[in-house]
Amino acid sequence: MASTVTAVRPADRSDRPTRRSGAGVGHVLDVAEATFDLLTRGPAPLSVDGAALGHGLPARVIALDEVRAILLHPSTGQQARDAVWRELVLRARHQGSSWVMGCVGVALPGLKGIVRNRLRGLESDPGAGTSRVAGDLLSAFCEALHDIDLEQPRISQRLVGRSAKAVQRAYHWHAQVIPVDPSTLARVNPADSSEGHVDLLLESAVRQDVITSFEAEIITLTRLEGVNLGDLGERLGMSYAALVKRRSRAEKRLVAAMRDGGLRDDFASLMSKTGV
Repeated sequence: MASTVTAVRPADRSDRPTRRSGAGVGHVLDVAEATFDLLTRGPAPLSVDGAALGHGLPARVIALDEVRAILLHPSTGQQARDAVWRELVLRARHQGSSWVMGCVGVALPGLKGIVRNRLRGLESDPGAGTSRVAGDLLSAFCEALHDIDLEQPRISQRLVGRSAKAVQRAYHWHAQVIPVDPSTLARVNPADSSEGHVDLLLESAVRQDVITSFEAEIITLTRLEGVNLGDLGERLGMSYAALVKRRSRAEKRLVAAMRDGGLRDDFASLMSKTGV
């Protein structure tokens, strides 16, 4: 039986003053937060049905500000997080801009952390800097909502990570095309600047049906992000041996494809299309 997720209610914001007409627009993330605040106010806030979603979520209608608090709580499991995000993304795809902003609002803690820790300094203009980068991140996030694979785990992490990578690529005007041999992935330092090239290589391999998106995710998590294979197997419901075999076969196909030169050509083409 799934453990019950602790219900975490955000502070009551019903008496907060709204932004005054004519006031400054402020940072784009502040605007996103204010919009999310408005969408979760009143008699009909954006909400999901916890009973229908299951996985130990409170069995009632849950407004999205409370959903965000629940997802941030350590007692919430990955299956519950993915169930919620699957519902949010589907609503964003089929029910319009309010739900797109609802997704942005629920993801804001992660998006703010990305801007603060990973994207800081990409924009050199001190007058626009962080807000411009954050705006590009939100745009990339909204685009990712339309085609992120909802059948794979870690939906929110992949949404935020993919959006951050898109922004980084847009700002890295002088990056070099460096073909990466996947047999050396185990020795790649996650902090090394070549990580983005490896990600592009894996995306190219998925596009050419050399490996699946699931196999690319396994390689990314275990080779680049340092996730333990045993821990990942438990999260995915796979045995350690099966996971090792799946990754090994995928990497062998990558090596074979690279020796044929196909992935290198596609990789270079992709880089040129991004203006690099």
